[in-house]
Amino acid sequence: MKQQFSLRSSVCLTLATLASSSALAAGFQVNEHSANGLGRAMAGQAAKPENASILATNPAAIGVFKEAEFSASVSFIDPNVDINGAVTYNLGDTPVGGAAAQEDDIADTAFVPGFFYVSPINDEVSAGVGVFTTYGLRSDYSDDFGALHFADTAEVKTVTLNPAVSYKVNKQLMIGFGLNITYAEAEIGSGVSNTLAGTVAGLAPTAEALGITLPTLTTGNSLFSMEGDDWGYGWNAGIFWQPTEMTNIALSHRAETKLELDGAVSSETPVFPINLNQPGSLDLNLAAITELAVDQKIDDQWSVQASVTFTDWSTFEKLEANLEDGVDFLIKEENFDDSWRASIGVTYILNDEITLRAGYAYDDGVVSVENRSLSIPDTDRHWVSGGMTYTVSEDTSVDLAYVFIDGREADINKDRTIIRDVLPETDFTTNFTGTQSATAHILSVQLNTRF
Repeated sequence: MKQQFSLRSSVCLTLATLASSSALAAGFQVNEHSANGLGRAMAGQAAKPENASILATNPAAIGVFKEAEFSASVSFIDPNVDINGAVTYNLGDTPVGGAAAQEDDIADTAFVPGFFYVSPINDEVSAGVGVFTTYGLRSDYSDDFGALHFADTAEVKTVTLNPAVSYKVNKQLMIGFGLNITYAEAEIGSGVSNTLAGTVAGLAPTAEALGITLPTLTTGNSLFSMEGDDWGYGWNAGIFWQPTEMTNIALSHRAETKLELDGAVSSETPVFPINLNQPGSLDLNLAAITELAVDQKIDDQWSVQASVTFTDWSTFEKLEANLEDGVDFLIKEENFDDSWRASIGVTYILNDEITLRAGYAYDDGVVSVENRSLSIPDTDRHWVSGGMTYTVSEDTSVDLAYVFIDGREADINKDRTIIRDVLPETDFTTNFTGTQSATAHILSVQLNTRF
């Protein structure tokens, strides 16, 4: 039987899962796979088959294309996630140290590409394939961050290969199905903060007088680090319905993908009563996504789009490393909530060459107040976007989009037990109290061609 270990007698750690930035979408979801979709904040995306990138959202809708189509996009993401607060330490009920803990720009800039190809096979069947990402996060705190023992560097990169097929049931209805082959790699961990090292060093003489030897901690050293990768498999499906020539309605679902990241676990700090320098694995589930979308034409130039998207984040309950020797090393309880995203957009065909777009979305955060952490500083977000398509020729067009994302400022209040019973019935604990704020800018460009 595996032994359960919950860090009761050592430094507590956190883990983040990486993508582009925690400022962008709920949890660590990534939406940047279509420049034309971003131009209207992804509103109505599953019901608006403008080019081959529709495959990522609704495989059924690829059946509308009469010729082979190819789309390639790249999105530049510039997030700004800032942490402002202070860390304190207590020996029982007695304060024994504290300092400011502030960090700017914990999320790095990123480029997110996407590639799609679709083609009709006959009058009823179409097929295609996409290569893109739907999940990821990267956060990186410096060695000077005063609460590094709460959160440090974390990175998870995913890429999905998604072959799909669409079948035309009749002139109004299409159904689609796809397979998801996802590769993920991660490097995750936590470190020794300068405030933790200094506080422990200050307590050492008093502890020695009582016959207790505290560990010597070096700022910036790894408390816990893990690298691993895995392949995961899932599916997606969709319905595309055109009840009238003016209305498109779509329902799409991308199923959960389960991953077991296998790799190596290590620690540069001997504070744990278990061996962390050995092979290990981490279970990571990519949440299921369901979207209901509408595209409504007003006239030959104007149309409006809307979407409601549900992400089943409640399956993401904890982060736990499974070590080769049979120990389950509980890193952090996450307890994500399910999230909803609502968006509305407008599309205006200015002339034969230029199409304009704009959109707004409200993205619900997945972290409740009691579960908000430094590792995944998630909160509610507002999206405002604009974009355009320039038709270069009869067969080629270019999409451009800009998105501004404004995250709601949120409070963080986290406690950790560093050493339990360092003195008889006396714990050495730490607390971080502060706020997080987040904004992001996204620039996206996409080339579409048919042949």
